[in-house]
Amino acid sequence: MQNMEKIGTLMDQGEFAKALAGLKKIKPGDDKGRWFLLKGEALRGLGLFCEAIKDYGAARKAAGGDAETELGALLGEARCNRALGNERAAVWSAKRALALSKKLELYSDEAGLEWALALRLVGKLPEAAKLLEKLLKSYRKAADRSGAAFVLWALGGLYRLQGRYAEGIDAFEESLECANKDKDEAASGYALFGLGGILRVAGFMGRALGCYVRARKLFASTDDAFAKAYAECGTANVLRQLGRLEEAYAGYVRAHKLYSALSDWADLGFVEWGMGEIKKKNGDFSAALGHYRKAAALFKGRSEPRGEALTLLSLGALYYLMGQTAQAERQHETALKFIRSHGLHTHLETFT
Repeated sequence: MQNMEKIGTLMDQGEFAKALAGLKKIKPGDDKGRWFLLKGEALRGLGLFCEAIKDYGAARKAAGGDAETELGALLGEARCNRALGNERAAVWSAKRALALSKKLELYSDEAGLEWALALRLVGKLPEAAKLLEKLLKSYRKAADRSGAAFVLWALGGLYRLQGRYAEGIDAFEESLECANKDKDEAASGYALFGLGGILRVAGFMGRALGCYVRARKLFASTDDAFAKAYAECGTANVLRQLGRLEEAYAGYVRAHKLYSALSDWADLGFVEWGMGEIKKKNGDFSAALGHYRKAAALFKGRSEPRGEALTLLSLGALYYLMGQTAQAERQHETALKFIRSHGLHTHLETFT
């Protein structure tokens, strides 16, 4: 039991690799459920979401009537599946976590938050926004800066999808402020990622690049491989828009390697799309087409409608450049129908 407590302390300190190594030296014994849960949490901290999901599932099966362990595992599964864009699995886990949380009267805010984020994932943005805004009031009332920082980050991303850039920027800036006051570097880094992304699509390239540079420094010495991949991709996006194409492509190559190692196919889709954009600008239409087709396959079925929309639009533009006007028109019309069916405004984005 004491060794398990030490593992928990390591994870609280962000030492996920050490925690995982420590767990492998401990025999689970009668507390297999908690052992698997801690292993899942360590793997999630390292960005290894697919592997973590397996251990969360094992934790639920080994819980042996320990409802708190089962709830923790369901929340972990929901978080990992959401990050990977596994829509059905994320909704399944989040829904059951919410029901169990209410039954136990435990982790109500965490379960409510995951349910709101599951709704965001499936495109129920107005419903998700109401729940998130309600949770934000709760966290503010409790003076929980860490909780508020996360909800504000989630709201910022939701507002971005709705094209509400000013509100999104405000949300990310407040998220960063809360995280800084709480001295939570991981939360500060993710707030900077969100802020950098929305500033970029709103056209503020200098400020966006600054956000990614700051976030990169925060995660450089951590075990968070997902954050490192995110930093590479986000920075490459800004460099691409600034016309620094060789630097951007090199960044995408680094991000591609990191996301591939994490089996994060949805985010890898954005990398392939970005690489396609550079090849298109350089006049290498054949290579661009290859990247776009890979991006389309990676986005399919992973709850990334914006990624699918960007790829559809880019394919239309590419076909036109290749002299295939009729196919380009059909492709563009398909893109517009898809975008409108998901309540997005991707076709109106000038900086993306």
